[in-house]
Amino acid sequence: MRSMDHLEPETAAMLELPTDERVMLCKTDRWVGYTRATQIMNRLDQLLVYPKSLRMPSVLIVGRSGNGKSSIVERFCSRYPVQMTATGNAISPVLQISMPETPSESEFWSEILWAMGISHGDKDSILLKKKQAKSILIQVGIRVLVIDEFNNLTTAGKGAGDLLAAIKGISNVLKISIIAAGTQAAINALNLEPQMKSRFDPAALDRWKLNVEYLRFLTSYQRLLPLAEPSDLASRELAPIIYSMAGETIGSTVNLLKAAASHALLSGKERIDRDVLKDVVWTAQDEWDDIARRV
Repeated sequence: MRSMDHLEPETAAMLELPTDERVMLCKTDRWVGYTRATQIMNRLDQLLVYPKSLRMPSVLIVGRSGNGKSSIVERFCSRYPVQMTATGNAISPVLQISMPETPSESEFWSEILWAMGISHGDKDSILLKKKQAKSILIQVGIRVLVIDEFNNLTTAGKGAGDLLAAIKGISNVLKISIIAAGTQAAINALNLEPQMKSRFDPAALDRWKLNVEYLRFLTSYQRLLPLAEPSDLASRELAPIIYSMAGETIGSTVNLLKAAASHALLSGKERIDRDVLKDVVWTAQDEWDDIARRV
């Protein structure tokens, strides 16, 4: 009987499924709690139990595009869903929104209202939206406001100061913590308001290197791919190839492994090997400059 020690038990059970279903499972997002992600997650959890104080702590998750910021945010928020009390009232400790692409204070309050399912008019005054937003946040017991794509704040122009003031105000008045996530530009956004910046504790997602942590990630992710044979992704043969193709971000590595596992199954293989990586349709990050020169 073939050993399935290279797979998680729930993944091994998927091997009984048809090939097309296993291909879809290969493309499904999976959570791998690598060291840095776990460290940041623990810091975020602490915000929920922090006592209400004059100056609530906040965290800025910052890193390159595709390096896991949104995955951490989604994982954190999914652990604290809306719950109903015995009297039918909704309790929600965490609210997630995204900074609008063209941010303004009015749009900010609208994002909160829409996220809470509150219908309102786009042309309603800022004061009205602000009053509604604060009221519903108090009502449902929000303790942490999560703002993804925080780097969009740099496109707010002269309105950035007002928007940062609104975020600071909501933290001060409601005694809630802020989790912001964005690219390096998010740091520039906070530089616009030094007092606001001082409230944030940075949580950096460094660029990945071909080191022990990267090899551990490959080993962990392999256990989630429904392939009947071990791929040995962390081997001296395959790890450098994967790293050279995917570059320094975890998102690119995951996308490559999804594509490689799917290609392996569709070509009749049950493992990712050198030939699969060679044949998979893939554009490495450093190839984009070459493409730009050719077109």
